[in-house]
Amino acid sequence: MPHPAAVPTPGESIAAGRDFVHLLTEFAVAIQHHGTYPPGHPFLSRSADAVVTRLDAVLDGRAALSFGVARAQLVIEGVATDPANPVLAGLAGRLHRGRIGAVTLRRGLDRDEAGSLLTFLARETEAGRPPAELSAAEWRHAALHSVSFAQLEFTGDEPESEGAASVRAARLWVGLARAALARDDAPEEETRQPAAVARAIDQHPRAAAYDQVIVGYLLQMAEELRAEAGPGAAEVRRRVSDLLQRLDPATLRRLVRMGGDEPQRRRFLLHASQSFAAEAVVRLVRAAAEAEGQTISHSLMRLLTKLSAHADGSAGALRSAADAALREQVERLVEGWALPDPNPETYTRALDLLAGSVAGEVGVLPGPNEPDAERVVQTALEVGADGPAVRRAVTLMLSGAALPRLVSLLADAPAGSALAGSVWPAVLQPGSVRALLRAGSAGAAALDVVAARIGADAMAAPVLEELAESPSRTVRRAALDRAAALGRAAVREIGDRLADERWYVVRNLLGLLADLGALPPGVPMAPWLRHADARVRREAFRAAFRAGAERERALGLALTDTDPQVQRQALAECAADCPPAVLPLVLRRTDDAATDPELRLLAIRVLGASADARALHTLLRLAGAGRTLLGRVRLAPQSPEMVAAVAALRAGWSTDPAAAPLLAAARRSADPVLSRALLLDPS
Repeated sequence: MPHPAAVPTPGESIAAGRDFVHLLTEFAVAIQHHGTYPPGHPFLSRSADAVVTRLDAVLDGRAALSFGVARAQLVIEGVATDPANPVLAGLAGRLHRGRIGAVTLRRGLDRDEAGSLLTFLARETEAGRPPAELSAAEWRHAALHSVSFAQLEFTGDEPESEGAASVRAARLWVGLARAALARDDAPEEETRQPAAVARAIDQHPRAAAYDQVIVGYLLQMAEELRAEAGPGAAEVRRRVSDLLQRLDPATLRRLVRMGGDEPQRRRFLLHASQSFAAEAVVRLVRAAAEAEGQTISHSLMRLLTKLSAHADGSAGALRSAADAALREQVERLVEGWALPDPNPETYTRALDLLAGSVAGEVGVLPGPNEPDAERVVQTALEVGADGPAVRRAVTLMLSGAALPRLVSLLADAPAGSALAGSVWPAVLQPGSVRALLRAGSAGAAALDVVAARIGADAMAAPVLEELAESPSRTVRRAALDRAAALGRAAVREIGDRLADERWYVVRNLLGLLADLGALPPGVPMAPWLRHADARVRREAFRAAFRAGAERERALGLALTDTDPQVQRQALAECAADCPPAVLPLVLRRTDDAATDPELRLLAIRVLGASADARALHTLLRLAGAGRTLLGRVRLAPQSPEMVAAVAALRAGWSTDPAAAPLLAAARRSADPVLSRALLLDPS
């Protein structure tokens, strides 16, 4: 991979939001045009001009910009595009197949040079030329930086059952290694060594395009590995973790800083916390905090260090518990940074000692008297005894971590046991439900027993209370699952809690209503559909879409909402069933040039599922361009909207006489994009 030319440093801001998406969309469409139309066609100069105009707007006084290429995403300053965006994912896939790792565009790019670049990309990336040919192509105001891929050798033979994500992660590692080494012909053995890859990244001259490629691979590997098991995934996970631990702290900070978008960086840290080894996770967290200029309290940093030491160096239950606790703490941490260290000096020294070496530790000391308390209760239940000692033991088990075991003992007690009968009322309380939720998997079976005894109505309040109040993401997830199983009982209880002022509590409750497919009787949804926080509105609309009485009104509001994700939800709903009263809002999306390109494509797909004549008229207008002098139907110039319109006509209007001539013209076309649109399911 040749060293990229000088580009803006990651610390500087860059227009990487809507303007950047529009630039990449124009770039993708222009490449398609240059691969479709013959030389000299006027559409080619117009598409090249559009790219140059967009580029000038995005640069806004800067000298150049670079974006990295991953398998289904493009990356700028560590911020990856949405892999669900069909246009940008298609561009990423095309460049990836052409073995292009990064693209640099500089101020001064004109129509002729842009046209040459676009023609080259249309031809070479389609053919998958060797990287050497890509490197030989040069433009004054643009540069392509190539990488190559090879199959990763695992520690043993790759099993037939190896997951697709494992294979993708393996290929990503090889791509990362070759990009880092800046050599397409790097020896296989060198690409397998994390130490060699880390050394190459540390020693490479600082360049944003190079860093973007590295960050792009790390982002994708974290995504692929977070839920993947098997020997292949384990080997890639080991190599990436080893790489992160070997990188110089300054290099790691620079790579983390490339993620200029906070949600993207947070997503990366969350995925990394589930994907990489414990020590590597701690290094990433520290680098992210330093890159942000934020402070992680000294106490918390020592706690994370201690947990990572146990997670990587202990055995058995202690290792599992420490690993789970570390990853949960990281999840909580990325939601907000800690305050400066509030601890007195003596306590700080004590924490330092606790965070030291764990060599020789073999387990965790039990709580005081809990084993004795369990034996006392078990014996008393077996022989039918009772008394002050038994009651003290019951109290100990009720108030400690032994509550799940107490429930198990009571459930297994002999029929008619007087002791069990007198203890059950103390167990079947809201506080016990919350305590068992906080116990995690250890309390799950006991919670099933308690739920069966007290019923759904009594379970709803403590479960929803824990959902609202618990600081643990794991506990909130368990409470959410429990609440979903309660059905109508949860719906009734939720109605009394929607007035909570905390947006995240309301969001979770509305999401639960959406999953349950019901709304609390007598509770209007209007306040939540117009809530100031888009995250609340998304769940409110999702719930309203599933309620017949609210659906049509909610669709109308959602299609005029300012949040693109809400609009996307509404269009997906309309694709399943679009009420006639809502169709004009969908039609407006297809014609509004200011609408996000992805939303326009979704709106066009909705028209393919509609039986309304207005939908057919719009599709014919988008796909056609009148008739020739001989009276034959003429197709509109190829564009993502035109292709989507043809696919929608094929999906929903193929038997309509008005659509038949245009579909016949599309079938006669030699355009491979149109051919795929006529064959593939548009959904």
